[in-house]
Amino acid sequence: MMRRWSRHWLRSCREMPGRALAVLDRHDDDPGRQIHEFRRLMKAWRALLKLAPIGLAEEGKAIRACAGRLRRGFGGARDSAVIAKVLGKLCPDRAPKGDAEAAMAAAAVLMRDQGDAVRTELQRSSAAMAGWSLADETGEFLAQAFRRSYRRARRQARENPRCMSVEHLHDWRTTVVDLSYQLSFFAWACPARLRRQAGMAERLRSGVGKVIDLDMVRTHLAEEALTSGGKRLAHEIERKEARKRRRAAKLADRLLARRPRREHADLAMALARHPPRRVSFA
Repeated sequence: MMRRWSRHWLRSCREMPGRALAVLDRHDDDPGRQIHEFRRLMKAWRALLKLAPIGLAEEGKAIRACAGRLRRGFGGARDSAVIAKVLGKLCPDRAPKGDAEAAMAAAAVLMRDQGDAVRTELQRSSAAMAGWSLADETGEFLAQAFRRSYRRARRQARENPRCMSVEHLHDWRTTVVDLSYQLSFFAWACPARLRRQAGMAERLRSGVGKVIDLDMVRTHLAEEALTSGGKRLAHEIERKEARKRRRAAKLADRLLARRPRREHADLAMALARHPPRRVSFA
């Protein structure tokens, strides 16, 4: 059964470039939504590649670097849209006028200007992975790699999320994102436990992401000459950020309560007993 999981892992990694190309080639009236879906697939691909066995460590690292470049290349269209969205909810009068339309236009330009180069990179990565082999692997590497991801997230959370620097939050969120996708990948091995954990990890990544977005809006406001109304808005953002940090800390305590050794042992046992199924990562 473990060998089935290892083959499933390799097949899932190889499918990612094709799935990303399908998103890019799809006709969509909202290019921002296409970019969002593409970036999520790149993060899922990165998370899967971090499960690679030692024999494919260097190859996996190179493909991860490629996925990271492709994801970041489409990241520029996001910030202005986030600022407009957050301010639109908190204080519609202060939301930058026309930013939603500008963000959509910027996304369309990115899709047009970078599309061909991105397709070439995806095809190159797909060809590279076609030569990968797991002939000498039993599948045990999957549980071992997951243990490393879980342990990394747990160690990073030792610095209380209530008072983490934004830089540390960024790094921790990246680890939580990887953990979330890996738990989703393994979920069918033990749906009752792993799906619940995947759901918690998804909520945690979302909560930490909102803290980072609020901080970005706060920085945007700090660059303006604030009126008394602006100062009240900045205070409201700080209050919301503090509340979301508290929620993230409590959720992290639940998600990361068990020791990595126990997580590894339980996952290895589940993988040995239950067959894999395809995951959408949508």
